[in-house]
Amino acid sequence: MFKARSFDVPRDKAQRSLDMPPADAQSIQRKSFVALEFRVVRGKEDDAAGILIAHGALGCEVISIKRPTPAGKKQKPELILRTYFERISASTIDRLTNQLTAAGMIAGASAPRPQAVVDPGWATMWQQRFTPVPVGERLLIVPPWYRNRNTKRLPIVIRPGQAFGTGHHPSTALTLRAIERLCTEQRIIDALDVGTGSGILSIAMVKLGVPKVIAIDIDSAALVNAKENAQLNRVSGRIRFSMMPLANLSGRFGLVAANILGPTLIGLAADLKRKLRRGAYLVLAGILQREVDAVVRVYQDDLACVDVQHQGVWATLVFQK
Repeated sequence: MFKARSFDVPRDKAQRSLDMPPADAQSIQRKSFVALEFRVVRGKEDDAAGILIAHGALGCEVISIKRPTPAGKKQKPELILRTYFERISASTIDRLTNQLTAAGMIAGASAPRPQAVVDPGWATMWQQRFTPVPVGERLLIVPPWYRNRNTKRLPIVIRPGQAFGTGHHPSTALTLRAIERLCTEQRIIDALDVGTGSGILSIAMVKLGVPKVIAIDIDSAALVNAKENAQLNRVSGRIRFSMMPLANLSGRFGLVAANILGPTLIGLAADLKRKLRRGAYLVLAGILQREVDAVVRVYQDDLACVDVQHQGVWATLVFQK
Protein backbone atom coordinates (compact mmCIF):
# COMPACT_ATOMS: atom_id res chain seq x y z
CA MET A 1 0.00 0.00 0.00
CA PHE A 2 1.27 3.45 -0.78
CA LYS A 3 0.09 6.98 -0.98
CA ALA A 4 1.46 9.18 -3.72
CA ARG A 5 2.44 12.69 -2.80
CA SER A 6 3.89 15.50 -4.84
CA PHE A 7 6.17 18.30 -3.74
CA ASP A 8 7.20 21.61 -5.24
CA VAL A 9 10.55 22.98 -4.13
CA PRO A 10 13.18 25.49 -5.12
CA ARG A 11 15.88 24.59 -7.63
CA ASP A 12 19.40 25.99 -7.66
CA LYS A 13 19.33 27.52 -11.13
CA ALA A 14 20.10 31.13 -10.16
CA GLN A 15 16.55 32.38 -10.74
CA ARG A 16 14.96 29.16 -11.95
CA SER A 17 12.96 26.32 -10.48
CA LEU A 18 11.19 23.33 -12.00
CA ASP A 19 7.97 21.97 -10.64
CA MET A 20 7.22 18.28 -10.97
CA PRO A 21 5.82 16.34 -12.59
CA PRO A 22 4.91 18.49 -15.65
CA ALA A 23 1.18 18.89 -16.16
CA ASP A 24 1.60 18.78 -19.92
CA ALA A 25 0.98 15.12 -20.72
CA GLN A 26 2.70 15.36 -24.10
CA SER A 27 5.94 16.49 -22.47
CA ILE A 28 6.37 13.27 -20.48
CA GLN A 29 4.13 10.76 -22.25
CA ARG A 30 5.71 7.31 -22.39
CA LYS A 31 9.15 8.60 -21.47
CA SER A 32 11.56 6.49 -19.47
CA PHE A 33 12.89 7.66 -16.12
CA VAL A 34 15.24 6.51 -13.38
CA ALA A 35 13.66 5.62 -10.04
CA LEU A 36 15.50 5.56 -6.71
CA GLU A 37 14.11 4.34 -3.39
CA PHE A 38 15.42 5.85 -0.16
CA ARG A 39 14.50 4.51 3.27
CA VAL A 40 13.70 7.64 5.26
CA VAL A 41 12.73 8.33 8.84
CA ARG A 42 8.99 8.86 9.15
CA GLY A 43 8.23 12.57 9.43
CA LYS A 44 11.31 13.52 7.39
CA GLU A 45 9.89 12.54 3.99
CA ASP A 46 8.81 16.04 2.92
CA ASP A 47 12.16 17.56 3.80
CA ALA A 48 14.05 14.73 2.08
CA ALA A 49 11.90 15.17 -1.01
CA GLY A 50 12.69 18.86 -1.02
CA ILE A 51 16.42 18.19 -1.05
CA LEU A 52 16.09 15.53 -3.78
CA ILE A 53 14.05 17.74 -6.09
CA ALA A 54 16.36 20.65 -5.46
CA HIS A 55 19.03 18.40 -6.99
CA GLY A 56 17.07 17.49 -10.09
CA ALA A 57 14.40 14.97 -9.09
CA LEU A 58 11.18 15.26 -11.09
CA GLY A 59 8.89 13.96 -8.38
CA CYS A 60 8.48 11.78 -5.32
CA GLU A 61 6.01 9.37 -3.82
CA VAL A 62 5.79 7.98 -0.30
CA ILE A 63 5.36 4.25 0.29
CA SER A 64 4.40 3.02 3.75
CA ILE A 65 6.33 0.07 5.18
CA LYS A 66 4.36 -2.46 7.18
CA ARG A 67 6.57 -4.96 8.96
CA PRO A 68 6.71 -6.44 12.46
CA THR A 69 9.24 -5.08 14.94
CA PRO A 70 11.39 -7.78 16.62
CA ALA A 71 10.63 -8.19 20.32
CA GLY A 72 12.83 -6.05 22.54
CA LYS A 73 14.27 -4.07 19.64
CA LYS A 74 13.49 -0.42 19.02
CA GLN A 75 13.36 0.75 15.42
CA LYS A 76 12.80 4.16 13.95
CA PRO A 77 9.53 4.25 11.98
CA GLU A 78 10.49 4.20 8.31
CA LEU A 79 9.01 5.03 4.95
CA ILE A 80 10.24 4.47 1.44
CA LEU A 81 10.63 7.67 -0.54
CA ARG A 82 10.64 6.83 -4.23
CA THR A 83 11.99 9.60 -6.42
CA TYR A 84 12.35 9.97 -10.18
CA PHE A 85 15.04 11.50 -12.38
CA GLU A 86 15.35 11.87 -16.13
CA ARG A 87 18.93 10.68 -15.68
CA ILE A 88 21.38 10.51 -12.79
CA SER A 89 24.97 9.37 -12.32
CA ALA A 90 26.29 6.97 -9.70
CA SER A 91 28.38 9.75 -8.15
CA THR A 92 25.28 11.94 -7.77
CA ILE A 93 23.41 9.10 -6.11
CA ASP A 94 26.25 8.68 -3.61
CA ARG A 95 26.38 12.42 -2.96
CA LEU A 96 22.61 12.62 -2.33
CA THR A 97 22.72 9.59 -0.05
CA ASN A 98 25.52 11.15 1.99
CA GLN A 99 23.70 14.49 2.23
CA LEU A 100 20.43 12.92 3.38
CA THR A 101 22.30 10.72 5.86
CA ALA A 102 24.16 13.71 7.30
CA ALA A 103 20.83 15.50 7.74
CA GLY A 104 19.46 12.57 9.77
CA MET A 105 16.79 11.73 7.23
CA ILE A 106 17.97 8.31 6.05
CA ALA A 107 17.09 5.14 7.95
CA GLY A 108 19.40 2.95 5.84
CA ALA A 109 22.78 4.34 4.81
CA SER A 110 23.32 2.24 1.67
CA ALA A 111 22.88 4.05 -1.65
CA PRO A 112 19.77 2.99 -3.59
CA ARG A 113 20.01 1.10 -6.85
CA PRO A 114 18.64 2.93 -9.90
CA GLN A 115 15.69 1.33 -11.67
CA ALA A 116 14.35 2.16 -15.14
CA VAL A 117 10.62 3.00 -15.24
CA VAL A 118 8.18 4.13 -17.94
CA ASP A 119 5.88 7.09 -17.30
CA PRO A 120 2.70 5.75 -15.65
CA GLY A 121 0.64 8.84 -16.48
CA TRP A 122 1.95 11.44 -14.05
CA ALA A 123 0.20 14.35 -15.76
CA THR A 124 -3.22 12.99 -14.87
CA MET A 125 -2.13 11.92 -11.39
CA TRP A 126 -0.76 15.40 -10.67
CA GLN A 127 -4.02 17.07 -11.63
CA GLN A 128 -5.93 14.70 -9.34
CA ARG A 129 -3.61 15.51 -6.41
CA PHE A 130 -3.65 19.30 -6.85
CA THR A 131 -6.40 20.31 -4.43
CA PRO A 132 -7.09 23.84 -3.10
CA VAL A 133 -4.52 25.00 -0.54
CA PRO A 134 -5.34 27.78 1.95
CA VAL A 135 -2.28 29.90 2.76
CA GLY A 136 -2.06 32.53 5.45
CA GLU A 137 -5.19 34.46 6.42
CA ARG A 138 -6.47 35.47 2.98
CA LEU A 139 -5.08 33.34 0.16
CA LEU A 140 -6.33 30.15 -1.48
CA ILE A 141 -4.24 28.42 -4.16
CA VAL A 142 -6.50 26.59 -6.62
CA PRO A 143 -6.08 24.72 -9.93
CA PRO A 144 -7.89 25.99 -13.06
CA TRP A 145 -10.45 23.19 -12.85
CA TYR A 146 -11.56 24.25 -9.36
CA ARG A 147 -15.16 25.37 -9.65
CA ASN A 148 -16.16 26.27 -6.10
CA ARG A 149 -15.71 30.04 -6.00
CA ASN A 150 -17.76 30.53 -2.82
CA THR A 151 -14.92 31.52 -0.55
CA LYS A 152 -13.91 34.55 1.47
CA ARG A 153 -10.29 33.99 0.52
CA LEU A 154 -8.50 35.48 -2.48
CA PRO A 155 -8.19 32.70 -5.07
CA ILE A 156 -4.88 32.37 -6.89
CA VAL A 157 -5.31 30.12 -9.90
CA ILE A 158 -2.18 28.13 -10.78
CA ARG A 159 -1.91 25.67 -13.63
CA PRO A 160 0.75 23.09 -12.72
CA GLY A 161 3.46 23.21 -15.33
CA GLN A 162 7.21 23.13 -15.74
CA ALA A 163 7.74 25.99 -13.31
CA PHE A 164 8.14 25.83 -9.55
CA GLY A 165 5.40 27.13 -7.30
CA THR A 166 1.97 25.69 -6.53
CA GLY A 167 1.87 26.61 -2.85
CA HIS A 168 2.14 23.04 -1.61
CA HIS A 169 5.76 23.24 -0.53
CA PRO A 170 6.65 24.93 2.80
CA SER A 171 9.07 27.32 1.09
CA THR A 172 6.36 28.72 -1.19
CA ALA A 173 3.79 28.83 1.61
CA LEU A 174 6.19 30.64 3.96
CA THR A 175 6.97 33.21 1.28
CA LEU A 176 3.30 33.82 0.54
CA ARG A 177 2.58 34.33 4.24
CA ALA A 178 5.42 36.85 4.52
CA ILE A 179 4.17 38.73 1.46
CA GLU A 180 0.62 38.71 2.82
CA ARG A 181 1.75 40.20 6.14
CA LEU A 182 3.80 42.92 4.47
CA CYS A 183 1.06 43.87 2.00
CA THR A 184 -1.47 44.02 4.83
CA GLU A 185 0.67 46.13 7.15
CA GLN A 186 2.49 48.34 4.61
CA ARG A 187 1.58 50.38 1.55
CA ILE A 188 3.69 48.83 -1.19
CA ILE A 189 3.50 50.52 -4.59
CA ASP A 190 5.82 48.27 -6.59
CA ALA A 191 7.51 44.89 -6.22
CA LEU A 192 10.04 42.58 -7.84
CA ASP A 193 9.72 38.79 -8.00
CA VAL A 194 13.12 37.21 -8.68
CA GLY A 195 12.93 33.70 -10.13
CA THR A 196 9.17 33.91 -10.59
CA GLY A 197 8.64 30.27 -11.66
CA SER A 198 4.88 29.77 -11.94
CA GLY A 199 4.29 33.44 -11.16
CA ILE A 200 2.51 32.61 -7.91
CA LEU A 201 4.29 35.26 -5.82
CA SER A 202 3.72 38.01 -8.38
CA ILE A 203 0.05 37.13 -8.70
CA ALA A 204 -0.33 37.13 -4.92
CA MET A 205 1.33 40.55 -4.70
CA VAL A 206 -1.14 42.01 -7.19
CA LYS A 207 -4.16 40.42 -5.52
CA LEU A 208 -2.94 41.76 -2.18
CA GLY A 209 -2.92 45.29 -3.56
CA VAL A 210 0.50 45.97 -5.13
CA PRO A 211 -0.23 48.11 -8.23
CA LYS A 212 2.87 47.18 -10.25
CA VAL A 213 5.04 44.05 -10.23
CA ILE A 214 8.05 43.00 -12.30
CA ALA A 215 8.71 39.25 -12.46
CA ILE A 216 11.97 37.86 -13.84
CA ASP A 217 13.23 34.37 -14.57
CA ILE A 218 16.03 32.99 -16.72
CA ASP A 219 13.88 30.04 -17.81
CA SER A 220 11.68 30.75 -20.83
CA ALA A 221 9.40 27.77 -20.04
CA ALA A 222 8.78 29.19 -16.58
CA LEU A 223 7.79 32.55 -18.03
CA VAL A 224 5.33 30.89 -20.41
CA ASN A 225 3.70 29.17 -17.44
CA ALA A 226 3.77 32.37 -15.36
CA LYS A 227 2.13 34.43 -18.12
CA GLU A 228 -0.59 31.82 -18.52
CA ASN A 229 -1.27 31.88 -14.79
CA ALA A 230 -1.40 35.67 -14.80
CA GLN A 231 -4.02 35.50 -17.55
CA LEU A 232 -6.02 32.91 -15.59
CA ASN A 233 -6.05 35.37 -12.67
CA ARG A 234 -6.79 38.39 -14.90
CA VAL A 235 -3.76 40.32 -13.63
CA SER A 236 -1.59 40.33 -16.78
CA GLY A 237 -1.80 44.11 -17.08
CA ARG A 238 -0.16 44.65 -13.70
CA ILE A 239 2.77 42.24 -14.04
CA ARG A 240 5.69 42.68 -16.43
CA PHE A 241 7.50 39.42 -17.11
CA SER A 242 11.10 39.45 -18.31
CA MET A 243 14.15 37.26 -18.83
CA MET A 244 16.42 40.20 -18.03
CA PRO A 245 19.18 39.19 -15.58
CA LEU A 246 18.83 40.67 -12.13
CA ALA A 247 22.12 42.54 -12.45
CA ASN A 248 20.88 44.35 -15.57
CA LEU A 249 17.49 45.31 -14.19
CA SER A 250 17.09 49.01 -13.39
CA GLY A 251 15.02 50.61 -10.68
CA ARG A 252 14.38 50.11 -6.98
CA PHE A 253 11.33 48.56 -5.36
CA GLY A 254 9.32 48.63 -2.16
CA LEU A 255 9.23 44.82 -1.97
CA VAL A 256 11.56 42.22 -3.44
CA ALA A 257 10.95 38.48 -3.11
CA ALA A 258 13.28 35.64 -4.10
CA ASN A 259 12.29 32.03 -3.43
CA ILE A 260 15.34 30.21 -4.76
CA LEU A 261 17.98 28.39 -2.65
CA GLY A 262 20.35 29.49 0.08
CA PRO A 263 23.65 29.34 -1.84
CA THR A 264 22.14 31.18 -4.80
CA LEU A 265 20.74 33.90 -2.55
CA ILE A 266 24.21 34.38 -1.08
CA GLY A 267 25.60 34.86 -4.58
CA LEU A 268 22.84 37.32 -5.50
CA ALA A 269 23.13 39.37 -2.30
CA ALA A 270 24.76 42.47 -3.80
CA ASP A 271 22.28 42.68 -6.69
CA LEU A 272 19.24 42.03 -4.51
CA LYS A 273 20.24 44.70 -1.99
CA ARG A 274 20.66 47.23 -4.80
CA LYS A 275 17.03 46.72 -5.85
CA LEU A 276 15.66 48.02 -2.55
CA ARG A 277 14.75 51.62 -1.90
CA ARG A 278 15.12 52.96 1.65
CA GLY A 279 12.57 51.36 3.97
CA ALA A 280 11.82 48.57 1.50
CA TYR A 281 11.47 44.87 2.35
CA LEU A 282 13.31 41.82 1.04
CA VAL A 283 11.80 38.33 1.41
CA LEU A 284 14.25 35.46 0.94
CA ALA A 285 13.14 31.82 0.83
CA GLY A 286 14.22 28.36 -0.23
CA ILE A 287 16.69 28.38 2.65
CA LEU A 288 17.44 25.32 4.73
CA GLN A 289 17.56 26.01 8.48
CA ARG A 290 21.26 25.12 8.61
CA GLU A 291 21.89 27.83 5.95
CA VAL A 292 20.12 30.66 7.80
CA ASP A 293 23.18 32.04 9.60
CA ALA A 294 25.24 32.06 6.39
CA VAL A 295 22.51 33.91 4.48
CA VAL A 296 21.96 36.42 7.28
CA ARG A 297 25.69 37.21 7.42
CA VAL A 298 25.87 38.43 3.82
CA TYR A 299 22.77 40.65 4.18
CA GLN A 300 22.97 42.04 7.72
CA ASP A 301 25.63 44.68 7.03
CA ASP A 302 23.17 46.68 4.90
CA LEU A 303 19.78 45.36 6.01
CA ALA A 304 17.99 44.56 9.26
CA CYS A 305 16.55 41.07 9.64
CA VAL A 306 13.02 41.75 10.92
CA ASP A 307 11.46 38.29 10.74
CA VAL A 308 12.43 34.61 10.49
CA GLN A 309 9.84 31.89 9.92
CA HIS A 310 10.45 28.13 9.90
CA GLN A 311 8.53 25.13 8.63
CA GLY A 312 10.19 21.74 8.63
CA VAL A 313 13.80 22.22 7.50
CA TRP A 314 12.92 25.35 5.51
CA ALA A 315 13.19 28.99 6.55
CA THR A 316 12.06 32.32 5.15
CA LEU A 317 13.81 35.55 6.09
CA VAL A 318 12.46 39.11 5.90
CA PHE A 319 14.88 42.03 5.78
CA GLN A 320 14.30 45.79 5.74
CA LYS A 321 16.59 48.43 4.34
